[in-house]
Amino acid sequence: MSEQGGTPGSTPVSSRRMARRLLAGAGAAEVTAYRHAGAQPLAVMHALDEDGRVIVAACPGAGHPLADALDGEVVEVRLDVTLEAAEPSLRVTSATAHLLGLLTWLDEEETALVLAGETAGCHCPVTGEDPLEGLGVLAGARGGRLGIVTAERVMVHDAMGVSGHTLAEVVEADDAPALLWNDLDSVSAQEEVRELGDAALTLLCDSVVQGRLAGVLCSHRPADGLCPSLYGRVLCADVAPDGVTLMHVSPTCVETVRVCLPSGTRRACEVGPFLRGCVQEALLEDLLRG
Repeated sequence: MSEQGGTPGSTPVSSRRMARRLLAGAGAAEVTAYRHAGAQPLAVMHALDEDGRVIVAACPGAGHPLADALDGEVVEVRLDVTLEAAEPSLRVTSATAHLLGLLTWLDEEETALVLAGETAGCHCPVTGEDPLEGLGVLAGARGGRLGIVTAERVMVHDAMGVSGHTLAEVVEADDAPALLWNDLDSVSAQEEVRELGDAALTLLCDSVVQGRLAGVLCSHRPADGLCPSLYGRVLCADVAPDGVTLMHVSPTCVETVRVCLPSGTRRACEVGPFLRGCVQEALLEDLLRG
């Protein structure tokens, strides 16, 4: 089992990579003008540029504080991003990111410059998708606007716990590959993981805990209040280029385990074959021991 230090599966590195994924477009994002009494969260599309600024696009409705803000006006906001697992049996929140920052809506000329530039910090390596394309479509819709959120720090809640990072650390992310799988690839990877079945996934979790497979035991919590039908299940909470997060549910506890993927992993389709190989190796090792 990996120690929590500077390795790819450790808390600081993994959480900074998660922060970058969340700020770069993964998950669902909302901004709230918290200084305005009764202000409701505004759903936004978002991306992260190379300078650590979060680019947001939205269509605020009439009367919303962020609709009334003028171009160039600075508004204090809270940005919240939530990433949920593609798990059909129940709702699993994989990670969240939260920051307090300053939102500035851009005028038409500034919007055009941002959308025409190559400022996005992450992209999909398979399709070459530009994360700014979707933002441009929304910003160009009736009532649509494009803005920039600047902040110093971001808080991340993920399988590794709670951590805080500067935006500069998030952009660098310890020289991690700047990859952002699109939603289709992420869902496809999670489906491949689930297709391995509970027995194989349990074997992977046990291998990490026993130190036979690179990874980390993220948490060990009581299973109080969980439906008995979940006992014996292994849920796939998240899949990313650097690891797979699994939740093993037993009658007494829930163990969250992160299986490290090889450093050269770039495509979502590589996850399933790698895990199947790990399962076969574990089974062979058990046979030789027996």
